[in-house]
Amino acid sequence: MSGFSRSIAYPWALTGIFGAVHFVITLIPFNIALGGGGEISFGLVSAPIIGFLLGPFFGVISVLIGSLLAIFINPGIAILGPLTVVATAAGAFAAGAMRTRIRVIIPIAFLLSMAIYLISPIGVLVPAFVWFHFIAFLISLLFVIPKTSARLIEPVNLNQNFDRWLRFGSIWSFCLVAVTLDQAVGTAIGGWYFVLLGADATFMAGFFEMAILLYAFERIMGSILVALIVFALADVLSRVDYGLPLSRIGHFELLELDEVQI
Repeated sequence: MSGFSRSIAYPWALTGIFGAVHFVITLIPFNIALGGGGEISFGLVSAPIIGFLLGPFFGVISVLIGSLLAIFINPGIAILGPLTVVATAAGAFAAGAMRTRIRVIIPIAFLLSMAIYLISPIGVLVPAFVWFHFIAFLISLLFVIPKTSARLIEPVNLNQNFDRWLRFGSIWSFCLVAVTLDQAVGTAIGGWYFVLLGADATFMAGFFEMAILLYAFERIMGSILVALIVFALADVLSRVDYGLPLSRIGHFELLELDEVQI
């Protein structure tokens, strides 16, 4: 890497740059319509990509900066008010954490999110809404079980050569976990947020029932799109020396979590 890419300023510079990128992408008024009122915004795509590139620390800060600025410019995109950024940041955190030793936090985050939703005024009316969150939770467990974690994480190591399909499958797995954790955290917040603002729980439960299958399709499609972009980036980054994804190198030791030692 160059001298600047080893500098302590490098990850912070990237944090600002990618924060600006996420800000712009979040404001783009173009969505992929899926029918039935469901949409996948480009903000869903950029957060886990930034998390993968910058890791669970710098990635989260970058996404928080971009998301907060976007909400300030266009409050209409904040369906959960200021708490919307928490869900978005969760997706970035998951994508970055899946390649570090703190990936064990991800299954715990799923369990907490599902529990918070299930005891909410809306959750007690539509408990089945978390069915796909539970599937993503099971997938996240594969990343912490010793016998399976190595097989899933090794292909993400850009310093080693792996079959392209194997690498894509590994990348898609953690992308699905990341975009679904985003949704799970948002659901946990939404289960309480709308009712606390005065909405009727039974009325809001109807919207959750209508989206019970649609959101899973959204997350699958979103994860495929994210995985394709991350896969392409991984292919490029494996042949250049930009110091990405950020890892425990030199001055990064005090600021970034280390790469998993397989």
